[in-house]
Amino acid sequence: MSEGRIPEHKVDEVRLAASIAEVVGRRVKLTPAGKSLKGLCPFHGDSDPSLVVNRERGTWHCFGCGEGGNVFTFVMKDEGLSFPEAVKELARRYGVRLPKPQLTPAQKRQDEHRQRLLRVMEMAGIFFSEQLAAPAGAAARRYLTEQRGLSPQVTAEFGLGYAPDSWEALRRHLGGKGVPEELAMQAGLLVPRDKGDGCYDRFRGRVMFPIADAAGRLVSFGGRVLGGGEPKYLNGPETPLFNKSATLYNLPRARRHMRAKDRALVVEGYFDVITLAAMGLEETVAPMGTALTSPQVRRLKGQASNLVLVFDGDDAGRRAARRSLPLCLAEGVSPAVLLLPQGQDPDSFARARGAEGLEEALGQARPLLEAVLGQIMAEGDRSTPEGKSRIVAEAGGVLKAVKDPVVSSEYLKQMARGLGLAPEVVAARLGLPAPGSGRAPARPRPAPRPAPANSERQWQEVILQTALAQPEAAQVLAQEGLLAELPQEDLAAVARAICAELEAGGRPDPAGVMNHLEDPALHGLISRLAAAAPNWPAGEAAAHARDLAAQHRRRLLGQQLKDISRELDRADQAGDAAQRAQLQARRHELREQLKSSLPQGKD
Repeated sequence: MSEGRIPEHKVDEVRLAASIAEVVGRRVKLTPAGKSLKGLCPFHGDSDPSLVVNRERGTWHCFGCGEGGNVFTFVMKDEGLSFPEAVKELARRYGVRLPKPQLTPAQKRQDEHRQRLLRVMEMAGIFFSEQLAAPAGAAARRYLTEQRGLSPQVTAEFGLGYAPDSWEALRRHLGGKGVPEELAMQAGLLVPRDKGDGCYDRFRGRVMFPIADAAGRLVSFGGRVLGGGEPKYLNGPETPLFNKSATLYNLPRARRHMRAKDRALVVEGYFDVITLAAMGLEETVAPMGTALTSPQVRRLKGQASNLVLVFDGDDAGRRAARRSLPLCLAEGVSPAVLLLPQGQDPDSFARARGAEGLEEALGQARPLLEAVLGQIMAEGDRSTPEGKSRIVAEAGGVLKAVKDPVVSSEYLKQMARGLGLAPEVVAARLGLPAPGSGRAPARPRPAPRPAPANSERQWQEVILQTALAQPEAAQVLAQEGLLAELPQEDLAAVARAICAELEAGGRPDPAGVMNHLEDPALHGLISRLAAAAPNWPAGEAAAHARDLAAQHRRRLLGQQLKDISRELDRADQAGDAAQRAQLQARRHELREQLKSSLPQGKD
């Protein structure tokens, strides 16, 4: 890549050391599909596996949203990192030592600032842990063991801590370590005073929960007050490190358990997560004190095919379940929901019933769609025609969001039976096809048909597909000049990157070519072309490339003959005998060249 920050040979070393199947597989549940792997794309509402990983070529591509690239592109998009950050993160994971990068002054300031924020968070985490173990943390320790039933081992595993009931305990501690107050405020740990200068601790008198990002780095905290203060739970604010809507508590620890069990459990609180994980349900996560969000659902659906929401059995729990349904449907996810008995949350239920009791309850979880429709029916007025109509209208908003017509039809019939109505009447009220009518639901307009096989754009893409299939093919096409003759700018940029890799003595595999291009759209283009590239044995690729070069020359000759025919027509109309003679001579010459270029036995 031309950024000049990390030497290209070290970038290549990291790329070759990092298994793209392993990196994508940490985020997405992949299954074999021929020589490739497939999974649900985490970057859009994917219901059918649209993401394809090609291990041999080091690429991934989603045929649903068009995103794609190499291992760096995936980490950049998934974790919100810059290119240098993605390289460094993968180098760390795969044990590749990088030289100290040469950054521009602005890049260096940004990178150093982020690293300072991360160090401050680590220092705060150590401080809170030490305070929990200190005499000042005695009440917090009793709360965790006596009221929450957590062992010291579990407390340590989750890195729990204690924020002293003091306005300036953390501020003084960080100041003693040389941390500027402004930096601690940017990290979300300190709050500026309303009047006058200075600041004070955001978290005071609270049990502290460290919050990690997808890569396992400490980026924020949540705190539970001891005693009767408000708010009971307090989360850190949005910062350069912490994106609340995209973060799930315990995800870095839970990810491998989700994949092993093919199940993800979502609860509402920190203690819910910790209690369930301590009992062996380590596939448990929680949103950051808010309703579940679309980015969080996308993160989960790539880890397991079974998603179970576990909510309190009160009104708030039912509302949370109902709020979750539209975004789950939009993301193509059909979760189950377990609503616990009134007055119990996952933490108290698990401690009362144990792991076996909770597993038994999870086995009774209902489809979320069924639960929400049942709730609408239960809360509506089924005693009057007007009430039934309102129920149908409200439930219709849910049913219309269901992408699977079979599921939608079956639930429509269930609702009709529950209301004592004919399914045809309910369907008519909602403008949906009547079940069993044989009339197919309205389908979205089909996408534009692909260009004909002989279109100029597609022909240029065939040239690049061949070049990306095998380095030997790329070498032939470069020598024949085909890679220098692509007029489409985006395709020409890819061709230049292939040539740059060849000139540097490298082997232009798709993942390596991407390192010469900064535009993510070009990464997606390359991944799409690579996905369609032929899988020739290395010894055959050069021969196929030579055949393609010969076809290209014949296409050019054919186009020149068409041009000359048009010029001959104009010469005839103008009565220009001399021009006509010259054109006829040129046409004869081109026809001979075309004839000689045809494979033996053809004319």
